[in-house]
Amino acid sequence: MWQLSGYDRPIYRNIALTWEQIPEVESMPEPPRVPETFNPVGTYQRNIEVPAEWDGDRHTFLHFEGVKSAFFVWVDGEYVGYDQGSMTPSEFDLTEILDPGESHTLTVQVFRFSDGSYLETQDMVRFSGIFRSVYVYSKPSVFLRDYDVQTELHPSGDATLTVDAEVVGGDTDGWRVIGRMFDGETELATAEATLGAEEGDASIRTTVPSPTPWSAEQPALYDLVLEIRNPDGSVVEVVPDRVGFREFTIEDGQVLINGDPITVRGINRHEHDPETGRTVSFERVREELTLLKQHNVNAIRTAHYPNDLAVYELADELGFYVIDEANIETHFNMNFVNERPAFETSFLRRFEQMVDHHKNFASIFAWSTSNEAGQGVPHEKMASYAREGDPTRFVYHQGSGDAPYEEFHESMTGTAPFADISGPRYAVPHTLAQHSAVEDRPLIMGEYGHALCNSLGLQDAFWDLVNAIDGLQGGFIWEWTNQTLAGHVVSDAAPGEWWFDDDPFLLDGTAFSDLTLQPELRQVKKTHQPFAFDDVALAEGVFTVSNYYSSTNLSAYETTWELTVDGEQIQSGVLELDVVPGQTRGVTVPFDLSEIPSDRECHLTFRVRLSEETDWAPAGHEIGFDQFSIPVPPTETTEFAADGAQVSPGEQIALEETDDVIVLSGDRFRYRFDTGRGRFDELQFDGETVASDGPVFGAFRAPIANEGHMDSDTEWGYDNEGEWRSLGLHALSQVATDHIVERDDESGVRITCSTELRPPERDALFEVDFAYEVSRDGTVDASVDARPTPALTEELSTWLPRLGIELELSSSMTDVEWFGRGPHETYPDRKTGCEVGRYEGRIDDQFVPYRLPSDNGNKTDVRWASTTGSQTGLTIAGETPLNVRFDTYENLADAKRIQELVPAERTTMFVDIAVAGVGGTPVKPLREHRISAEPVSVSFTIRPHEAEADPASIVRGSDR
Repeated sequence: MWQLSGYDRPIYRNIALTWEQIPEVESMPEPPRVPETFNPVGTYQRNIEVPAEWDGDRHTFLHFEGVKSAFFVWVDGEYVGYDQGSMTPSEFDLTEILDPGESHTLTVQVFRFSDGSYLETQDMVRFSGIFRSVYVYSKPSVFLRDYDVQTELHPSGDATLTVDAEVVGGDTDGWRVIGRMFDGETELATAEATLGAEEGDASIRTTVPSPTPWSAEQPALYDLVLEIRNPDGSVVEVVPDRVGFREFTIEDGQVLINGDPITVRGINRHEHDPETGRTVSFERVREELTLLKQHNVNAIRTAHYPNDLAVYELADELGFYVIDEANIETHFNMNFVNERPAFETSFLRRFEQMVDHHKNFASIFAWSTSNEAGQGVPHEKMASYAREGDPTRFVYHQGSGDAPYEEFHESMTGTAPFADISGPRYAVPHTLAQHSAVEDRPLIMGEYGHALCNSLGLQDAFWDLVNAIDGLQGGFIWEWTNQTLAGHVVSDAAPGEWWFDDDPFLLDGTAFSDLTLQPELRQVKKTHQPFAFDDVALAEGVFTVSNYYSSTNLSAYETTWELTVDGEQIQSGVLELDVVPGQTRGVTVPFDLSEIPSDRECHLTFRVRLSEETDWAPAGHEIGFDQFSIPVPPTETTEFAADGAQVSPGEQIALEETDDVIVLSGDRFRYRFDTGRGRFDELQFDGETVASDGPVFGAFRAPIANEGHMDSDTEWGYDNEGEWRSLGLHALSQVATDHIVERDDESGVRITCSTELRPPERDALFEVDFAYEVSRDGTVDASVDARPTPALTEELSTWLPRLGIELELSSSMTDVEWFGRGPHETYPDRKTGCEVGRYEGRIDDQFVPYRLPSDNGNKTDVRWASTTGSQTGLTIAGETPLNVRFDTYENLADAKRIQELVPAERTTMFVDIAVAGVGGTPVKPLREHRISAEPVSVSFTIRPHEAEADPASIVRGSDR
């Protein structure tokens, strides 16, 4: 990748040809021509030492695993050959050119653009150069050139192994091909075939007794050793391989593995490393696939080209179902396949090379004929080639031409009549339920859940359907990681910066490019978990558990339960589950609620963990969880008041009023209320300011990418941000229209205030009434009633981003603790991946550094949240669960990259009644996760306190 070595530049494109919009390209060429004024060329040269023992009747080859996009080869200045195709191997016979025992100069000249570039307009950073392994190897005079492994399972439990071998190089009369199958050091079976003088093909066949079938759940592999022996019995070549005995079939509209339905918990994966671009080390591939397995991903689509061999080897070993995709995409012109018949050979060659190169990997269950390359005769010929040469797998198509299900939704493209599996893309969840009304093929979504920055908000809706309907067998999320590059490897970027070519559309991973996991992946793990508990009688501890595995009994795992009260565990136990795949059984949990006060909140959490170590996780790794809120029966007495929550009411509140300010003072607090703006401009406790400028009602948040907050060549999704800003939601000022102050010698002081929220020079969008009851101990009980005005309701065509209040925290407030969902970021349509509990951390650490800055760090279902500094703290608790988040920047809503963010002097704390869902590009949030312009009310309590105080005790003690 010379673009990461100081030469040329990487270019990101989604749809366009790479050379479009490049200043050096003066005019667009017509296919098959490429730009003449700008076509960078990389020249690679090195000396190779040829071993002397390669002398004699041997054959020597030069092998390239991947070169983009086209290249010429010379040895010692002598022309050897040319190839293109980028993502499949190229090989040259150097037998007549190299001299054993001598040194030779190998020269390779790589062109960035070739006519093959027309078939390579994938949504990715466009690199060029030699990006995979290159090696020279030698073979004996007669050698194994190719072989095809087939396995067949029998009802008896035995299996048939067939190997079709192609032996070449000379006279093969009397030569033998021997296949030996091992399980560790134990030899299970042997077979052989003898070749004739004119024959180069041999087929060996044997029965393997009772092998463990391969599946993603149990990726059992056996060692196959192929030997080529000459007529005197000497072994001249040994080729090892690993074989998985499995059988993919389609029956009754479902894809089966070894007779059992599969569920594709998949993800689309580009080959990308932020330091090395398209070159991805074996160590990183293993780390990526290990992380995916740990998050319940069991399938990979090699989007959108054949991957390096390490991916398939590890998919076989760790257990992934793979759709292998040809290196064909003409997104710049979906009808290119029909308009340019001269390219037909190129279409076919790319697909055939992929199939021939990868045919022996157990993990591959389907061949994809292309991505976003329309549909034409070459695709049909690819399908025929696959079926004739490999009837054990299926044909998949992601052409993205016309939408075959457009009667349900216009975006449901991605299949073809010749495909064995239907692969719609970016469906609205409920439309999937109508799939069986259209056809009988299995449905596996090729792309869905577009994870653009802060996104992936529809997973529960999709997977409720997948788990309920047999024909819906999952899909592949777009995509695994962001495609950003480390700033120090890109010539026009700065060290410490994440380069994305000023187009945030490539920021669509569930992990950052350095493999730091994004909060979205927590939700993926949850919705992909292969089991589910459901309540039958909560108070009695009666539940059902369903097993969504294909072949694994839940007894293989350790299942525990734990009962928490206000986030603290008080009881736990182990469950012995015996639930076979596809079955639902009842289970009773023996918890005891008799001693739990009725005003406490109780949760029951089930956890399923690995009972033994695997290749991808240690014993004890959590596969998943389910959590339930358990109703606590009424109790006669409450004993919790003695835990430090009760505070002396203190002296009567001192009250000072002027035309502009109301000052309330008690033993340990002093509050200033601005009557003109209808808010407290300072809350002091023990002489320290804990908060200011609030509560202020608001409806705006920093927009996320799905809401239009990005500048990209790809215009996709929905633009709410434009409407929100045109309405002025981002610039509302809160102005008081009336206020009343009332003193109560017993309870304290009550302030009621009517306000309007209006953007500059426009009518008010909200009328908001606040009521504050300030107690003698400093507790503030607040209620807010907000009503949208016709200026908003008559103009709003989308939905509101949020509704709630905000206030500024003192700069001394550095830590946060809360009782709600966590510890990760959650949103209303992406929250079930986090359980309700009690969490704590630094305020700064709640920031999620999406490369396109946006709203982030939201916590849902928060009962209370407490911020603390070295001396004081502030706790806010709602009568109903709230959303809480923090903003430590001045310009989060306007910055276009992390480097533009300006730290604020104070942290803004948002406490929201409602927050809009994040949806999934291009699919909008479900209607229940959109906020209408309707009246809302909320009540909450604000309480300053010492830093070391227990906020849970404070919240319980505040119920007077």
